[in-house]
Order: sequence, then C-alpha cells, then structure tokens
Amino acid sequence: MSLEIQEKKKKGRKRVPKELIYEMRYGSPIYYRDYDKVIAGEKTLEEIMGSSKLQAFIIALILGYLSSKLDRKKYLVLTNEAGFRWAPRT
Repeated sequence: MSLEIQEKKKKGRKRVPKELIYEMRYGSPIYYRDYDKVIAGEKTLEEIMGSSKLQAFIIALILGYLSSKLDRKKYLVLTNEAGFRWAPRT
C-alpha cells in the first residue's frame, strides 16, 4: 500500500470518545445530541451533557416544593434521568 492511501484511511474515520456515548443498545453506541459539534470543536462536552445552572436551580426549586407538599410515605420524588428501556424489536 502506498503512503497516500494509508494517510487517507487514517483521516477518514475518527474515534468518538467514550464520554460522548449516552448509552449502548444491542452493542451499538447511542451518542449525545450534537456530539459531532464537540468533535468539530464548536461546543464543549459540558454544553451537550450537563444541566445548565438555571436548569439545576429550577429542578432544585421543584424538588423542594414537591417534597414539602407530598406525603413521603406514599410518594417518592426522584431526580436525574431514570433510564428508559425500549421493548425488544421496537
């Protein structure tokens, strides 16, 4: 193989960092939305993954309100993302 062909193969496919994988489904990665913009340098990893300060503050307010109003013996208030599992072959 010539040197030019080897260089083209190296440039053709970049490895996607594990941090950009949201979850795995049947062995295939599902990436965060806009992961390609992170690879291109247009966005940071935190911009596509994490909550903003405003979002975190709003969630804290809602959580505090719900915790004070709901009967804790009957209800459990969960935070963060609870995983969603699709039924097989859907």
